[in-house]
Amino acid sequence: MDWRSSTVLQMGMSLVDLVVILFLAVVGANLGSFLNVVAHRVPLGMSVVFGGSRCPACGQAIRSRDNLPVLGWLLLRGRCRDCLVPIPGRYPFVEAVAGVLIGAVASVELLSGGLTLPLGNAVTQDRWWRGVDDLLFHPNGRLVGMCLLHGAGLVTLLAWALLEHDRQRLPVRWGWVTFGLLLGVAVVFPWLQPVPIWPTAHAMLSLPAWQVAGLGCLIGILAGWLLGGLFAAVRAAGPFVGQGLALVGGLCGWQAVVTASLLGLVVMLSRCGVQRLFPRRAAAHTDWPCRLLLADLVVALTLQLLLWRWLDQGMTSLFSRLSVGAGG
Repeated sequence: MDWRSSTVLQMGMSLVDLVVILFLAVVGANLGSFLNVVAHRVPLGMSVVFGGSRCPACGQAIRSRDNLPVLGWLLLRGRCRDCLVPIPGRYPFVEAVAGVLIGAVASVELLSGGLTLPLGNAVTQDRWWRGVDDLLFHPNGRLVGMCLLHGAGLVTLLAWALLEHDRQRLPVRWGWVTFGLLLGVAVVFPWLQPVPIWPTAHAMLSLPAWQVAGLGCLIGILAGWLLGGLFAAVRAAGPFVGQGLALVGGLCGWQAVVTASLLGLVVMLSRCGVQRLFPRRAAAHTDWPCRLLLADLVVALTLQLLLWRWLDQGMTSLFSRLSVGAGG
């Protein structure tokens, strides 16, 4: 029996593809474990690089076999091996969420051959599913670079969301470094920016590609910051949503600021609806007010990356209609 004949949802997904997807999810869960360390140590001014993990209650070093994402918590039955103090369920939850979100974005972008990227990116293939074989035999450095950039942005936004949930301030230096790196990457690697500043920007701008990419990244950052500030001014968002939307704009362009904001508002309204269905449970979690939060933007950015092509097509169609209307 040919193992290639076995498909998942008739997509031509092989067993090797499933193994790679599981591997990417495990990588995401390990990044989630690191984010738990970041959220715990940054407010205390501790290094997130040096020093092993220890139990906050008894101070004993956590053993390597107990430090496995999600699985370690389950094997310990949610308690420290030494002092038996309960380990908050938030830790495996963050690891699982990071594994699902980062694993999903990385798997779909890589194994589909960039199908979710906006049109005109010179990466996407005609087929729906390329799989591991095509990825290995026809490697594309641009696609891998985009995937790494988007994964790094998603990890950063998730880290900021954890700090916001803990009612901690985002380190100012962290934000400046992040936006500086985004601008630097856009200038040095302009081919990582698949969306133009405007649908007809190539005809209006006679600038080198690195200048166009840098300008697009800068406009995206400023657009996100301004829109987030507007949301905060009308008390519709948390105080750090501006930084989150600026990160989205630097990654995906100012158009994504608009679509991710709409997606974030949908996620926020859904969350508030669930809270109203379970008022007692919601009262115990007062950290989640009915405002747009960075946690909502984490989900919105994931959906933005997974649906980017179709969202961009909708925005391009809207701009074309506005241009025709203004010209008429």
